[in-house]
Amino acid sequence: MAVPLNLLDQAAYRAQNALDSVVLAQVTWLADGPPDVDRVGALAARLARSRQLGRVIVPASAFGGRDHWGPLAAVPEVAVATDPVERSAVTAWLDDRAQVAVDPCRHPWHLAVRPLAGGGHAVTLVVSHALTDGVGLVNVLAAADGDTAAPYRSRRPGLLTAIGQAAAGLPGAVRAAATALRADRGTVSPAPTTSHARPLTAVALIDAGAWHSAAATAGGTSNALFVAVAAQVAVAAGRVTADGRALIGVPVNSRADGDDVSANALTTVRLDLPADRVGDVAFVRAEVKRTLVAMREQDAAFTALLPLVPYLPRKVVRAVAQAALGGGDPVTSASHVGVVPQALAAAPGPAYAVVMNLAMQHPAGVAGPDRVNAVVAETPGGTVALHLSAASDGIGDAAVLRSALAGALHSSHVEPRELL
Repeated sequence: MAVPLNLLDQAAYRAQNALDSVVLAQVTWLADGPPDVDRVGALAARLARSRQLGRVIVPASAFGGRDHWGPLAAVPEVAVATDPVERSAVTAWLDDRAQVAVDPCRHPWHLAVRPLAGGGHAVTLVVSHALTDGVGLVNVLAAADGDTAAPYRSRRPGLLTAIGQAAAGLPGAVRAAATALRADRGTVSPAPTTSHARPLTAVALIDAGAWHSAAATAGGTSNALFVAVAAQVAVAAGRVTADGRALIGVPVNSRADGDDVSANALTTVRLDLPADRVGDVAFVRAEVKRTLVAMREQDAAFTALLPLVPYLPRKVVRAVAQAALGGGDPVTSASHVGVVPQALAAAPGPAYAVVMNLAMQHPAGVAGPDRVNAVVAETPGGTVALHLSAASDGIGDAAVLRSALAGALHSSHVEPRELL
């Protein structure tokens, strides 16, 4: 039988459509020596057999129906570049790869390999976020080679199926609409702030021992130190509210063990940090704990509205999506991945660093939300990779972003091994 998207996944996909954009996840491996192209090709074949990446979205046949998962038609070809890229330009190459078309309904991901000048190489995977979130991507990249074919049917569910789904879901949608009206009474959403800027990237590679030592010395954890660094970048870039607060969106994993079908299984909580306290790691740690206590109530309120999603016209979905992404507020996202599994770090060949970029809007030129996203991931071999991606008219070029990151790390007593 056909596998329908759950309501959260359908909401995420339709929100992207309404914004004329694609939300991406990108994983990059930095490794010594020449690339093993055959191994990268085998990785592509394995991912194409998996439940998370061996699929595409099949839109519903009728208004009010459910979108479904369908099978990926073919293994995406690996793009192999033979001309080396300078290390100082590797982030620009990653940004170029993120601009290569990704369509969750046809060709939802791609892999590329390129040597680095002076030795070593990079492998990068770009995935539509409509297929999977950060934790799902970590899981599928770390999975054993014995994945079975994804159980998605090739035929699109018919018109009668879609009409039946629309009729069955209507009572729940009516209840959700009543809930939305009660919750929205008397509130005014801020006008969304958008940017046409091409996303810019900065990456810091840090010795894991030095990173964790700095966190402990400051009275915090790796996560608290990371949020503090992201908040300091936000302040340095002028991304604060009129009353001087840095707003940090922190994704929290809610994926159940063994769930390899859900594309999105997370909740985002928002920290409001006074700009003059963002460098206080112990304070940030306490604020993270305090904010997480209120997460369940916020999540329940959002989930109650999901039955409305199949019945909302595109214009309404667009407005809701913009509000969900921060509206007029200068939100900076901070995703702490933690230590990635060894199998992930070695998936295309042994890598000394794994760099992750999650939930950025593409392509360039589309009026997406004005955002700065930070992601940190650590390899078992001892390298912390802190990735910043910015699509903001207020950040002129990558040098500005690198400078803000370098300043935030220095004030946190962390000296990167390399800043790209």
